Amino acid sequence: MPDIIEFPLPTSAADPQWQDYCRLGREYNHELLGTTEWDESPEDALLQAAAETDYTQRRYLAHVDGEAVGRARILVNHVDDPDAAALHVDVHPDHRGRGVGRALADRLVQDTAGFTRFETWPMAAPPAPGEQVLMPSSRAGAVPAAHPGVRLAQSYGFAVAQIERVSRYDVAAPAVDPAAALAEAERFSADYEVHAWEGPGDASARADLAVLKARMSMDVPAGDLTVAEQTWDAERVRRTEEQILLTGRLFRAAARHRGTGRIVGLNELVAPRSRASGVVDQWDTIVLPEHRGHRLGMRVKATNLLALRGAMPEARAIITWNAEENRPMLHVNEALGFRPILVEAAMEATAPLRRPATPANRLQK
Repeated sequence: MPDIIEFPLPTSAADPQWQDYCRLGREYNHELLGTTEWDESPEDALLQAAAETDYTQRRYLAHVDGEAVGRARILVNHVDDPDAAALHVDVHPDHRGRGVGRALADRLVQDTAGFTRFETWPMAAPPAPGEQVLMPSSRAGAVPAAHPGVRLAQSYGFAVAQIERVSRYDVAAPAVDPAAALAEAERFSADYEVHAWEGPGDASARADLAVLKARMSMDVPAGDLTVAEQTWDAERVRRTEEQILLTGRLFRAAARHRGTGRIVGLNELVAPRSRASGVVDQWDTIVLPEHRGHRLGMRVKATNLLALRGAMPEARAIITWNAEENRPMLHVNEALGFRPILVEAAMEATAPLRRPATPANRLQK
């Protein structure tokens, strides 16, 4: 049986347990992407973890014969959703099928007594033709039924609540010219102006940005997931900016309504400095409901893509997540040249976690 340990956040990135935890995370990403473009340095990862104020995280390692072969974590949004825990388990491919994942999961179950709701998000390659899959009740998207992370989650009572599509945009050689997409979108949004900038927002803009961030938590399609509304204010926006800028570059494009002067649309990109020639992370894209229908989503995204390309020509790609039933945003992404590369199963369970469990989702061929 593997030896499972929980370890505290260290004070130095040279800490052996932290090094093992980060190495396993990088290897997990290498397996998903097939490249090192998603790598994050242990130093940057520690800076970000130490600066976190809204989430609490517990970290675990599984050792076999003294070697760290798996990791797990419990993540809790103690500001907005303190009764729910997001769980993650991953095991190095060379050690799967030997009970390591089960041992880590058992420890997470033990340490989450008292929580009422649980989420987990296994990621996989898209299903191959003819492969058995699991689908949420919306029937939008699917995940391979045989994926080890999905099967492990099912055995503890998790069910697929939604499928997220993970898409990639090639910055240097996009399938669609973002300048042409921007020009087309501008024809439908004459009542708005869009500005792009790098770094924190002006203090005067943070109240509007907080409204958009709060709407983002509720407006995105959630499938069968239970979603807690997030509370944002100007101070939380400022804290988030400071945390991002510790290790990364923040690019924003915002749409301002000419009549009211309010910011009503937003796109955010975050580029970690430790992987300047790697993957940029897509954060929020949101337009307030009363201002939709003017192609502002396309306009802020295309504007920010051009800004990123001008500021970081060495960036290779952008990775973004979208709910498979979020057809309006998928349409924008597809029109800009984003292409699907992975699927992520949003799985949910309520207390008590149990095993074994009968899958609650339909199995499709």
